[in-house]
Amino acid sequence: MNDIKLKESVIKFFSIDYKTDDNGFVSNPHSHKHYEIFYFEKGNASHFIDFEEFEIKDNSFFLISYNQVHYITAKPNSHNIGYVISIDHEIIHLLDNEMTELFGGFSQSPAFYLKKDDFFTSLFKQIQAESQFKKPKSNELILHFIKILLTYVCREQKQIPQVKADKNNLYLKFLTLLENNFNQIKSVQGYAKLLHVTAKQLNMVCKKATKKTALSVIHERINLEAKRKLFYSESPVKDICYDLGFEDTGHFNNFFKKMNRKTPMEFRDEMFQIFN
Repeated sequence: MNDIKLKESVIKFFSIDYKTDDNGFVSNPHSHKHYEIFYFEKGNASHFIDFEEFEIKDNSFFLISYNQVHYITAKPNSHNIGYVISIDHEIIHLLDNEMTELFGGFSQSPAFYLKKDDFFTSLFKQIQAESQFKKPKSNELILHFIKILLTYVCREQKQIPQVKADKNNLYLKFLTLLENNFNQIKSVQGYAKLLHVTAKQLNMVCKKATKKTALSVIHERINLEAKRKLFYSESPVKDICYDLGFEDTGHFNNFFKKMNRKTPMEFRDEMFQIFN
């Protein structure tokens, strides 16, 4: 097999080795247009991903998808050691569907806690070496190493096994349509029509996969995007409202408050107070 022809920038490698003082540490919230694999050999912190807290502990993996807002808070007097690999779309598209589906979005937990295995550290060091000292077939080796890492994570994946087993599953098709249309189509009937099923069938599939109704899944995706925009942009609430397909700010405010028990401005002010 010929060496995979990829730009040097499509895979980047970083080491994590930081100790905190009595005040702890909070990283700057941010999002990316690429994907990231985090592995912590040693951890005592929290990883906030799309506003949900996940514990960072020894031997934990985090798979961050593009556009996910995330940041890390490390506890006082702690020591966190690990690695990060950033992966461009060009690489992601070379992975199996089962692997790419591990990179979250709102329907998939980004956190995986595996048993201690020195093999993981060895793989990351191999990826680091191949990234730094380009040799023949380096890109090919890096891709294989990443596939091996994600294969181990796949083994631990227990979120919705009945969905993962079927690449043509109706629920996965629904999620794909939702990701592309959540700011335009907000009804269960609208997605059911596109999928050529009844609303009742779509609800049954969602409940089997997530124990939630199809409408709940739709609302959660819209709510996530609302929080991302409120947090990560300076756009006025009325502009965010229209971007998300709401007819007026009153309707958007009521929706957001029902989902979060606070208004859009209260949420934005709360985030501002935390990080400023």
